[in-house]
Amino acid sequence: MNTSMLFSRFQARSHGGIALRASAFAAILCAALHAHAAQDIYFNENTSGSSPNRYLNESSNWYTDAGRTQQFEGALSSDYNGIINTESQIFASCASEISLNSLTYNIAAAKDYNNYFASLADNASITLAEDFNVNITFTPETGWIAQTIRMFHNGRITVGGDFNLTLDKNGSGSNGFLEFVIRNDSASAALTNRFQVAGDFNYTAVESGSRLRFTTGIGQFSVGGAMDIGNILWTINNPSSSEGANISLGGLTGTSGMISLGTGMASTMTFTNSAQREAKTTIGYTGDETTLNVTMRASDAKNGYQILRISSGAYDATDANLGDVIIDTGRLDLGMHSGMKGNYLSIAGVDGVFSATASDSGNIGAATFENGEWYAGKIAIDIEGELAYDKIVFNGRFDKSGSNRDMGFEFAFDAYTMRELISTGGGEFILEDVITYETGSSMAGTVFEGNTSGIQWEAVFGDTSLSVSFTVPEPAAVAAVLGAISLALVALRRGKRA
Repeated sequence: MNTSMLFSRFQARSHGGIALRASAFAAILCAALHAHAAQDIYFNENTSGSSPNRYLNESSNWYTDAGRTQQFEGALSSDYNGIINTESQIFASCASEISLNSLTYNIAAAKDYNNYFASLADNASITLAEDFNVNITFTPETGWIAQTIRMFHNGRITVGGDFNLTLDKNGSGSNGFLEFVIRNDSASAALTNRFQVAGDFNYTAVESGSRLRFTTGIGQFSVGGAMDIGNILWTINNPSSSEGANISLGGLTGTSGMISLGTGMASTMTFTNSAQREAKTTIGYTGDETTLNVTMRASDAKNGYQILRISSGAYDATDANLGDVIIDTGRLDLGMHSGMKGNYLSIAGVDGVFSATASDSGNIGAATFENGEWYAGKIAIDIEGELAYDKIVFNGRFDKSGSNRDMGFEFAFDAYTMRELISTGGGEFILEDVITYETGSSMAGTVFEGNTSGIQWEAVFGDTSLSVSFTVPEPAAVAAVLGAISLALVALRRGKRA
């Protein structure tokens, strides 16, 4: 690139002109660099699990044309888009490290199981700067088949963009099911394998209602963006009999998802949201009873918000409970069906907010736990009427482990409706059982006060429950408060002039 020509277009007339010229040059240079598109290269159509042609990391197994007549002779890097085209079956292995811009599988007439759709040997890795795409079309007679990504020890797949899976059942009807699997090999160490997507996890069904059966059985599975499980049955298998999986999601979305838990230790799902996401799902287990831990740890404490609604009726499974629920940063609204409970609720971070919500739709719901603690953060309570408000139930203790200055409430209600309730109640509206717990809980005796939309409230933790009273301040009291604020502002201005 002739940079002198670029500079000549932006003659400097002053120091400001120099800055403008440099800024403009940087913009053009950046655009020019990004204008270089990655080149498509094509992999062997290998159908043997033992052939040397199966290795993705070998340059000799790639071609520069779709017909595979021109041998690729360069070094594999992010300058290339890897494309794997096959009729029905493909075996692709990675024995060391490979970097590409993107990787795309196109299977035109899938009809068979493939336990080595992609496999990673010990310490092998696939690193993609952009997307990982899987496009699968069935034959009309295809039944239930599985395509498996298998990892041995310390394997890693890192996707810089999105993971996109598209299924076309192609008229196979109710008999056609795709199970897409990401799993440890039985000989691998339990928690050493990782599948990481920086962007979103997207599933597209060409035929409406084509539910994907998605199975993960690795130590670490993460999606930095949103994972849409609206048309997915997600089976979370444990990486070993004694260790649960660690799952990290930048948000869960979809209104008809299903989650099935494998036998063994509880897995942990951590939400790292930077925006508001909402999902409705069922959670069940098919073997021995197990649970799912949930942690809210938003990457953006202000905007990270997950609404998780859990309904009953797990598919071909028993409805599961939750394990420990931890609120660190961001907000979690948790909707539990009436038969569900969690083990332990910990509201632990000053930037954390917890609220109960409905398991199907709406804002009002109840969340039940065995025990809980409040160290810091806020509890948000929605109120729609005398009998319609959020409830949090602890079968055992609810203990205070932090300071009042780091704790607080958010009450959400319509101010006009609340004033009517206060008027009907003779100047006060009281909720007696917003939070209930066992006698002896150290939250007892704690008091919070505040004002929301001109409504004064006082929240008092009694022996076994939280009582919240709402009142409208008298005009004289309001005037006194406004007067105190005015005096404070005058004093502040005088201090600045001095």
